[in-house]
Amino acid sequence: MNPESVSNGDENSGQTSDVSAGGARATPGMELLKDIELPVTLRFGSAQMSLRELVGLNTGAVIELDRALTDQVEILVGGSVIARGEPIVVQGVYGVRVSEITGRQQRLMTTSLQAAVSAGSVE
Repeated sequence: MNPESVSNGDENSGQTSDVSAGGARATPGMELLKDIELPVTLRFGSAQMSLRELVGLNTGAVIELDRALTDQVEILVGGSVIARGEPIVVQGVYGVRVSEITGRQQRLMTTSLQAAVSAGSVE
């Protein structure tokens, strides 16, 4: 029997039946990519220090960040901000409650800005 002639009971047996959150049909290749694990970084803030200050750090030293306690935490994947949220504690473990997913345009701008900074073209 020809595998293409076998029907799974779906009228559109020639199309994939998986639907992504965006409403578009997912391709088989995309399904494979969904299982890839990526490192996620949470950024509570940042600070710029001289090498002299870094060498002078001791246990108990406090590094002041550029954000307030009430500011949102940034969630980064591959150096790009993909979401923001508020820090929480769940059963004694830190977590982040996602409150905003960044748009594609914002992610692209973040990535291109980081590339420019690492290349030294931004003053």
